[in-house]
Amino acid sequence: MITRAATDRHNPLPVSLVPFLPAHTRLDVIHAMLGDLETATNAGQRYVMGKVLTQFREAASAAEPRLSDLRRRSIRNTLAQLAGEAERLLPDTEAFARGARSLATALSHA
Repeated sequence: MITRAATDRHNPLPVSLVPFLPAHTRLDVIHAMLGDLETATNAGQRYVMGKVLTQFREAASAAEPRLSDLRRRSIRNTLAQLAGEAERLLPDTEAFARGARSLATALSHA
């Protein structure tokens, strides 16, 4: 049964609590998550990569109004590369972590 609150247009349910956190807090979480890539199984690595990408997409979306067109395109391209790496059957966790750290630095200065 769907409750009235869930279908009320004036009172939408939040999709995620992450957008309500400041950007630097979200990016700090990413650094901790990247450390988990080294010890995780292949399935665990792909799971962590998916979570990291979600955090990045939300942080990039929040920073987008403050970015120049060039930086916006650069961030989108890096996100696409990270997503491609995460979708591989055997992802290169080192390459993903390097790209993620670079993107975290770029977004923290946005």
